[in-house]
Amino acid sequence: MVDKASSLAEQAIRILENAREAGYFPSASLRVFDRESPLFHYEMGDARADTLFDVASLTKIATSTMVLMAVERGLLALNQQIVALLPDLLGDNALWQHMQGITVEHLLTHSSTLPAWYPTYADGRDFPLMISTAILSQPPAEGVLYSDINYMLLGKLVERLYHLPLHQCLQQVLVEPLGLGQMRYCPDEKLDILPSGYGNPSEEQMCAQMGLHFDRWRPHTLLRGQVHDGNAWYYFGGVAGHAGIFATAIAYEKLMQHYLNTRSPLLVDSMREWAPLRGLGWQMGDLYPHGCGHTGFTGTSVYLSRERNIGCVLMTNRLSYKGREPMLTNPIRRAIHRLVAGIEG
Repeated sequence: MVDKASSLAEQAIRILENAREAGYFPSASLRVFDRESPLFHYEMGDARADTLFDVASLTKIATSTMVLMAVERGLLALNQQIVALLPDLLGDNALWQHMQGITVEHLLTHSSTLPAWYPTYADGRDFPLMISTAILSQPPAEGVLYSDINYMLLGKLVERLYHLPLHQCLQQVLVEPLGLGQMRYCPDEKLDILPSGYGNPSEEQMCAQMGLHFDRWRPHTLLRGQVHDGNAWYYFGGVAGHAGIFATAIAYEKLMQHYLNTRSPLLVDSMREWAPLRGLGWQMGDLYPHGCGHTGFTGTSVYLSRERNIGCVLMTNRLSYKGREPMLTNPIRRAIHRLVAGIEG
C-alpha cells in the first residue's frame, strides 16, 4: 500500500505541476484517501493543509447530506412535495400550481424542471416574491437540468426541518457530529483563506444578456473570505444551500470518508443513479469512474468510489487570475480521478 500510495503521489503531483504551469490554477490542495485513512496529500502555490477554499457548489453536497440525515430521522420523506413543506415560501397561487408534483427527490437529483439560474439580487424582493418570479419567468426544463434554484430551496428546507439558521445547521447537524473541522459559512477573514476570484464579471454578463440591472457589483479586485457566487453573496448574505461554504480539503476528505464507511442504506443508495447521471446530490459519468462526486465553479471537486475503496478531494482557485478567461479544470479533474481509480492511460 505504501508503494502504491507513493506511485499515486508521484503521478498526481506531476499532473498538478503541469496544470499549474499551463495556467489552470495558481494554488491547489489534493488529498487522496481510502475509508480507513489518508493515503497522501499535496499542496502547491499558496495552499497549506489548513487553508480554506471557497468550495462553491460543493456546498450542495453538504446540503444534500443534511437533507438525507433528516430523512433518516423521519423528519420528511423523499417523495414529499416541496410546496407542502414550504407553503409560506411557495404559496403564490401561480407558483403553487406550477410546482405541483415536484418532490424533495426531484430537487436533489436536478430533475425538478426548475430553471438553472436566476440573479436573485437583481430582483431584490423578499424570498417568496423573488422565487416566484425566478421560476415562472423561465420555461420549465425537460429532464435533468443542473439548477442552483433546487438547492436554494433545499437550503430553506434544511432551516425549516432543524429550526435553525442554515449556518448553524451546518455546524450542529453536519460538522460537529461528523468531526469535519474547518467547514463554515462567512469565515473570519483573519483565517488562512485563498482568494477565489476577481468580482463577478461572468454574472455581470449574464445579467446584461437577461436585460436585468444591478448596481451593487463588487469591484474586479481579489475576493478573499467573500463567497464568489453572486446569489450567495448579494442576496443570501453569504449563507445559501447552493453555495457559500468555505472549507479545508481535509474537511471534505472526512465527509467523503463518511460516505465510504457509512452503513446507512439511504446514504449508500444516494450514490446510485436516481435520474440520468444524478444521485441524491451526486454527479455521475465519465468524470467519476466507478463512483460519483461533484464539482464547484471555483475549481473544486470531490470524487469517491465505494467499489474501489478510494476517493480524493481537489481544491483549486482557478478564478484567481486577473485579466484573462479562466480555464476549465475538468481535464485535470478527469486525469486525477482516473489515476485514483486505477485506470491506465
